[in-house]
Order: sequence, then structure tokens, then C-alpha cells
Amino acid sequence: MKTKTSFLRYRALSLLMGGLLLASCEKDPAKPEPIPDDAPIPDDVKQSPMSPGTHGEGELTEEGQRVRYELATKAGYFYRFSCQGDTLLGCEVRRLDPGTLEPLPPAATSDRTYVSWRAEVDETAIVDVGASLPSQVQVGRYTFDFSETEDTEPNTVQDAIFKEVPSRFTGVLNDVDDVDVFRFSIPKGHILAVVCYFIPGGSGMGPRTQMVRADGTVLNTHSYLHRRGERALSAENDTGEDLFLRVFTWADGRYMGGYSCQAADDGVDEHPDAPPEATVVTVPSTTDVNFWPEGDVDVLAVDLVEGHTYRVTSNGFSFYPSTTVLDAQGTVLGKDLEDPDTLRLVAEFTAPSTARYFLSLRRLQGFGVYVTYYDTEFTYSISDVTP
Repeated sequence: MKTKTSFLRYRALSLLMGGLLLASCEKDPAKPEPIPDDAPIPDDVKQSPMSPGTHGEGELTEEGQRVRYELATKAGYFYRFSCQGDTLLGCEVRRLDPGTLEPLPPAATSDRTYVSWRAEVDETAIVDVGASLPSQVQVGRYTFDFSETEDTEPNTVQDAIFKEVPSRFTGVLNDVDDVDVFRFSIPKGHILAVVCYFIPGGSGMGPRTQMVRADGTVLNTHSYLHRRGERALSAENDTGEDLFLRVFTWADGRYMGGYSCQAADDGVDEHPDAPPEATVVTVPSTTDVNFWPEGDVDVLAVDLVEGHTYRVTSNGFSFYPSTTVLDAQGTVLGKDLEDPDTLRLVAEFTAPSTARYFLSLRRLQGFGVYVTYYDTEFTYSISDVTP
């Protein structure tokens, strides 16, 4: 009897203890302490790296906060991570060194809404998102997108994509080291002109461009920046072979992303660059002169009389054709003749002997004038003003 009573008491006590334990388990568990941004994340709470094609939203809850993302990348592929403000007015993305967590260029600079790069090895890349520095609102929601891109434009002249002239075409610079190459055919002696702009949603005003021959010889370099310079990249096809356009970024990574280009045939360079093929003009006369790329030279040939004084004038404002006079042997008799008191060329030259002379003309900037583009079209006149 005692044994049965003891068993019942023990059973009741066990049920009571079990009930207490069950009640304890049903209470809310204690919330873990937040992990500081610079602290390592424990392995048991880490999430798997984000795969390309993922997009979502995030939120900054305090000023100066940055949210970190881990991304799965493979060697040889191009990747892009971008952010767009929602209630957060402006956001910026930085790519971090996986080992030191220091910002990598060009993401180390501010106000970049995206970063793009080519993975060198299979690794977990790391980026973080914060509020853009100029923004007055430092907290709020944003959206993000992680994508894998393909380099569809070849990087060498051997693989260059052929484009018609005239034509419009587009491309994408996937990272700071990406180079896109296009090939064009125009008649010998014609001027190929190409201008490239950014596509809205990219960064900056446009990429850098170069015109090169098949052997790599650089004919001209151009960057479209809405300031003084050429309206377009241009070069003369002086060999009759195809010309190539190289599109690339600045060293600090500006102008990555999409771009649009327009190619045109600007016709022939109407005046040769050197004697003895110079265009022959008479006295008096007025001649149309066009300067194409920076450094272009037009040469005119004229017969002058010993002891006579000749005046040369041009209609420039921000620029004008400056004159260098050479004799038949190529000796320079006068260099960059100009009137320093005017914004147009009004200069005089006295012929030392009766002979044929060559007038080598080049674009020269007038003083005190800020311009957006180099002038290209001028008229050039010569007259006898002997007393």
C-alpha cells in the first residue's frame, strides 16, 4: 500500500514539474544582442551569399549606417550591384575588399548608385549600401539589384565589330578595365567622325574614345565633357585601310555602364597637310578652311613677289587659322603670324624673293575666350597691301 501511495505522489510531482517546464518553454525567447557593423558574423547566423538575379529592398534606420551584402561570384564573369532610393532620397554603393573590408576603387568615391566589376576568382564579393553624402535624408528605404552581365563587345581590333558609316550603335562598359572596339570602312582621304554619349542611367557624361589603325597607331583621343574640345572624335583615313574605335573608361572608373555612339563620314580633308601637294591659291583670294581633329594642318601654296607686303586675315572669334610661312625648301620664314590685339588673324608678311611659298595653317585659340567646342570652319584671305 505504501509503495502504491509513493508511486502516485511521484507521478503527481513529475506531472507538476513537466507542466512548469512546458510553460517556461512557451515564453518568448530572449532577443539576441545586435551585431555591430564591424564585428564578424557568427557562422551559425550567416546567410548564404546572394545569387545573381536577386533584387529586393533594404532600409537605413540611423544616420551613417551602411548595410552589407555578400554576393556569390565566379571568375571571368561581370557583375553589377545597384541601389535606388525609395523613401531614402539618395543611396550609394561601395564594393569592399573581402579580406580587409576596405572600399575598393572606384567604389571608394561617393555618389555611385552602382558598382560593376569583373570577378578574377570564384569568391564571395562584399558590397555595402549607405545614404549618398549630399542627401539631406540619411534614413529610409531603398531597393537593390544584383545582376550578372555579359561582355558582348570585343576588346581587340582582331575581333572588332563592324559598323556602317553612317550609323548609330550602343555598347556597355562593364568595369574599369573593359575596352570595346568597333571597325569602320570609309574611302581613303575621308574623315571619320564618331561621338559617344552616356545612356541615361549611366554615370558621367560619356566614355573616352580613341581612333586607331589596325597596327595600334593612335590617330586621335577624345572625351566628351561639355567643355572645350572637339565636337566628335575624328581622324583622316590616310592609308585607305579600316579605322578602329576604342571605347573605354577613365582610370578612376567614371563612365562605366551603357553608352550610345554616332559615326559619320565628314568628307575629304580639302587641303593637304604638307607641301608639295598644297592647294594653290592666288593673290587676292579667299579660301574656305576646315580643321578636323585637334592638330590638323592645312597647307596652301601661293606665288609672291620680292619686296611686296601681303596681308592674311581670317574670320575666327574663339579660334582662327594661324599662319606659318615656309619656302620651297621647307625653311620656316615666319611662325604663327598673328595680331595680338585682335580676336581674329590680321597679319602681314614681306616676301624676301619672288618664289612660291607655302602657308601652313593650324587652329589657334584667341585670348580671353572660353569656348565649349573648337571652331572647325573658317575663311582665309590673302591680299597685296604693298604701299
